[in-house]
Amino acid sequence: MKVTIVVPTIREKNIQEFLDAWQDEFAMAEIIIVEDNPSRTFDLKGHSNIAHYSWEDIDRELGESSWIIPRRTDCVRSYGYYKAYQTRPDMLVTLDDDCYPMEPGGKGFLSRHWECLQGNGSAEAWRETGEGVVTRGVPYYNRARQRPVVLNHGLWNRIPDYDAPTQLLQSRQPGEFRFTNQTIPVGMYFPMCGMNVALRPEAIPAFYFMLMGRDYAYDRFGDIWAGVLVKKICDHLGKAVRSGDPAVAHQRASNVWANLRKEAPGLEVNETFWQAVDGVVLTGSTFGACYKEVTDKVELEGEYWIKLRRAMRVWAELFD
Repeated sequence: MKVTIVVPTIREKNIQEFLDAWQDEFAMAEIIIVEDNPSRTFDLKGHSNIAHYSWEDIDRELGESSWIIPRRTDCVRSYGYYKAYQTRPDMLVTLDDDCYPMEPGGKGFLSRHWECLQGNGSAEAWRETGEGVVTRGVPYYNRARQRPVVLNHGLWNRIPDYDAPTQLLQSRQPGEFRFTNQTIPVGMYFPMCGMNVALRPEAIPAFYFMLMGRDYAYDRFGDIWAGVLVKKICDHLGKAVRSGDPAVAHQRASNVWANLRKEAPGLEVNETFWQAVDGVVLTGSTFGACYKEVTDKVELEGEYWIKLRRAMRVWAELFD
């Protein structure tokens, strides 16, 4: 099994501690570090399986198209997905640099992701018309569609992925996040967090973390909105998305006030973005073809959306 792991980072201390924590489990994997700085500010010596990139590498390789990779945001990791695709791994995994193993060494983490991608997701195909007794015509055993899993959404313990309003509410009314292992039903969406995701390389042309951060109107929705798009396409292509195991230990809570400022412009848009995507009728037979269809058909108006749709089109064309 050939595995490529993509991690965005900005500080040497953070990524070095991350690599130390996962050293044994990732020893046989290719690791792509995308440093969110104009040039590499540190060396990762002693790691022969690591490729280390920064903005200058993005600009050099993508040239006039390099603008589609946003800066000063974790969405810079999309460049790592592109680099991973070039080597055709069996599985791509992306993690944040503050996500550590649940147990020392992390043994079995990658194999669990792979096991999930090897399986099928069960999608309900029959609905009973009443309660109490099942009426005539309902199959006894075969009531679900089996779809191959192409994306496994691993979750996290310790510090959940809250938005800023929920993070503030938790400070006064604490609650507990308990995740479940599930196949996301056909026709439904889910809040995809980029901290711990595995996918098959065939889906990478539709796995683009969007224009976010200091240069754009929105932030902290790059992974969420990417998840809406990839789920829409998976449903059309007869593929499944799974969520749950394997979990990571999320170590650092981000600043709630900074998050609130970043998220505020996108909170209202998040109420309708999925509806715009949901209204697109797809006809393509591959992830790349479907992604291009979305860029052409999704009804989102305004300067940001015009530019984003152009970026999405350029992204998809990288894989032609």
